[in-house]
Amino acid sequence: MNKWELKQQLEEARSDNTKHTETISKLTTHVQGLWDEIEQKQQRIYNIQEELRDAEDRWKACLLREQTRVKEDSTAEKLLTKHILNKSTDH
Repeated sequence: MNKWELKQQLEEARSDNTKHTETISKLTTHVQGLWDEIEQKQQRIYNIQEELRDAEDRWKACLLREQTRVKEDSTAEKLLTKHILNKSTDH
């Protein structure tokens, strides 16, 4: 191999190296963007899970209030019925 051929190969190797370095840089930037996107989606998932837990807590509280109201209404109705029946049998 002569000097010119060596110089040409060196230049090709430098060019290839530059292309590979640019490709690696672009891929690194792309991967970092994907990680950022994943982080944002994880935060969104966490926020939605929090909203879901809050909604479930409100729903459970509403059910408990309704059960309590039904129980109180039932108790009041029983007392009223008992009172009415006692009065009607007292005569």
